[in-house]
Amino acid sequence: MKQFQEFALHEFQSIEDAPFRPEQYSRLKFGCDEAAREMGYEIADAFFQKSAPALLDSRCLMISSPYNFVPNAATIMTMHLLNRLNSHIVDAKGNHVEYATVPRKISYVNDYGLLSGEHRKSLIAGDRFYFNAQHFEGRCLLFVDDVKITGTHENRLVELMHEQHLKNKTFFLYFARYTGDRPDIESEINFAAVKSISDLNQIVAEPSHHMTARQIKYILTADPSELFHDFLRFRSARYLKSLYFNCLHEGYYKIREYEPNMSVIRDAIEHQESAKKLVV
Repeated sequence: MKQFQEFALHEFQSIEDAPFRPEQYSRLKFGCDEAAREMGYEIADAFFQKSAPALLDSRCLMISSPYNFVPNAATIMTMHLLNRLNSHIVDAKGNHVEYATVPRKISYVNDYGLLSGEHRKSLIAGDRFYFNAQHFEGRCLLFVDDVKITGTHENRLVELMHEQHLKNKTFFLYFARYTGDRPDIESEINFAAVKSISDLNQIVAEPSHHMTARQIKYILTADPSELFHDFLRFRSARYLKSLYFNCLHEGYYKIREYEPNMSVIRDAIEHQESAKKLVV
């Protein structure tokens, strides 16, 4: 058996022929738990049906798409995938899949979905990934991501495994794999359901919503004159403070392009606190 194998639930060459709903995928990217659960369960069902013998015969470790502090959408989807897959495995008298993370320090602020394959490769080369090789020992590794466009992330993970002489049987699991030659299609599916800052309101208002790195970056690049009136004024104090602190934890306050909207977020928090004092 090959050391590295891929499993993709769907394949597509364009948005028009995609066998999944681009709008639902977009909602995942902006923190919709319903979309994350639906997609994670679909991957788990299909992957278990295809690979049950390998899963039941191994000690498996599931690893979500690497991130720094704020989870990415693939991580939310991964947790639902893990729940569903472990239900199947334990029902079949196998050993449950454990979970691990690969911390990643991102070196760029560009919208990855707009970049060419070569540009992606040059940017990701500057990122730092941290493998716990001892924890991987003797495990079948299940790396999970939402979509494969150019394969840059997968290639980087394979390189790191070779560098650390890791021989683990490894699966790369995807909700969808793009088979065309236009990498910027990733941006189109990312934003299929979010065309303006006001479009975020419905997603963020959902009770089980998650804050994602993509959501925060989108907020920080919105038109400052629209950000408060079309979005921030509808948010709770808890959301605004979480948003602001996550910006700090990711180091976004150091990025000049984000400074105007960091100020808008701070002003929104102060406005809310002042209004609360007046009521009291």
